[in-house]
Amino acid sequence: MLFKFFRQPAIDPLQVAMTGVKMGEKFVLVGCDDPVLLAGLGAKVGLSGGAAAVLFDDDQAVLARRAAGREGFLLESSMSRDGVVPFDDGVFDMAVVDDTRGGFAHRAPELRAAVLANVYRVLRKGGRIEIVEGLGGTGPLAKATVRPAGYDAVQALETAGYRPVRVLAEVTNFRFVEGLKVTPA
Repeated sequence: MLFKFFRQPAIDPLQVAMTGVKMGEKFVLVGCDDPVLLAGLGAKVGLSGGAAAVLFDDDQAVLARRAAGREGFLLESSMSRDGVVPFDDGVFDMAVVDDTRGGFAHRAPELRAAVLANVYRVLRKGGRIEIVEGLGGTGPLAKATVRPAGYDAVQALETAGYRPVRVLAEVTNFRFVEGLKVTPA
């Protein structure tokens, strides 16, 4: 019974389901605030798909490696401290920005803009990006998920060239914002 306390919580099916990631797809995760989200996405694409991550610091790298190891999927990861996304053009079906604890929103505006533009480049035509935002709520994460003044996920995606951009859903503690790549870039 004591060990049950230390176990990782079950994967939230809402966060994974809202991304629409399917078996066999290739996705790239931007940031790793919530390793449970990454684990769910990696398990969803299975061995026939592919998982990659663009991380901003060593703490995120540790969380991502642990999530991939726990779920048993291969994860190609790279660090991006300057906004570079070091993958070939048009190789991913889907991108998910993990902003569940505000890790993306609190980056410098120039870095956010560069990352979103580079993710646009690595998505195939018709590819999708989804920002999974944590909305705070109560408890210890409430302060960590407050958005900086002037930051808006919809506007950030539109500025990076995604069309159309829409809020898929806003539920207790989460907001899901989606954009599409409709032209090759």
